[in-house]
Amino acid sequence: MTAPLYFSRARLRRDASLKALLPLFGLGRQQEGEPQVRFAAGHALVWSLFADGADRARDFLYRDAERQTFYLLSARPPQDHHSLFDLEVQDYTPRLEAGDRLSFALRVNPVVRRSVEGRKNAPKDDVVMYALRQAGEEAERGPLRRTLIRQEGARWLARAAEKRGFTVEEETLVVDGYRQHRLPRPGQAAPIRFSTLDFEGRLTVTEPETFFTALAKGFGAARAFGCGLMLLRRA
Repeated sequence: MTAPLYFSRARLRRDASLKALLPLFGLGRQQEGEPQVRFAAGHALVWSLFADGADRARDFLYRDAERQTFYLLSARPPQDHHSLFDLEVQDYTPRLEAGDRLSFALRVNPVVRRSVEGRKNAPKDDVVMYALRQAGEEAERGPLRRTLIRQEGARWLARAAEKRGFTVEEETLVVDGYRQHRLPRPGQAAPIRFSTLDFEGRLTVTEPETFFTALAKGFGAARAFGCGLMLLRRA
């Protein structure tokens, strides 16, 4: 029997502005308009909905939908102990069949494993920057980077789809929103670094159970930082 899942929409209350909340999450020295501040604040705010124990493992995915709204997919209902959000929670039970065509939106941290001699665990590389480095120093970085965002992003998604029970309708695929993130870690010298890429388009379900398992687990890396949640609607 499949464990229950919950899909939620969490909107920050209008009487608790993001600016007023930033100091509660150690972000008071920075400006609200900075993208990295918003990313870090969103991370802290969403985690507050599931932080019922210091040793609790992450069992949720989320997506920052902007306008102070977050979408959540979780193994347990979120709990707003601090009265920060207006929450709408429902059971997540999509009826999936082979051949279903769905519109999707997905924000991911797309990475490849880079082989390094003598290291058992290969380090992860951003697919766009990895491809740029492979092109060499003489490449025209600006135009090439724009090409690689689409090319390498589409390749990464096609590889993910092949293993996760769906195919992407390539002619509908939009690849955009490439951004590199650098999030500070209190008391530690090295910040958290990762990139994000946004996909939109249509897909076809080929293996419903495999696809549902992938939806519940999430896609790509950096899932603790708002990546990996695929949003779906009927095409």
